[in-house]
Amino acid sequence: MFEHWGALAGFAVVVPRDDGAADLDGPFVEPDLWRAGIGRKLVEEAAQFAKVLEARELVASANSRSAPFYAKCGFKPAGQLETSHGPITVMSRPLS
Repeated sequence: MFEHWGALAGFAVVVPRDDGAADLDGPFVEPDLWRAGIGRKLVEEAAQFAKVLEARELVASANSRSAPFYAKCGFKPAGQLETSHGPITVMSRPLS
């Protein structure tokens, strides 16, 4: 969770997986605060938390709009999934 001027600005959720990785759900940032570095801070905090959980990598599901953001945060494409909303790219970031 990240606050800006005392109000919730964004959050991310880390979910451990059975395969030794962790899923990153989010980050979600208030639209008025996009491009202020909050999303990147949330990803870095999520990566640190995943390391505490002893995950070897952080995995994110990215649509065409979020994939460039994840790439800037060190994620690489790791596959594709078909969803009811269309295809998404699975991206991963090693945590070593």
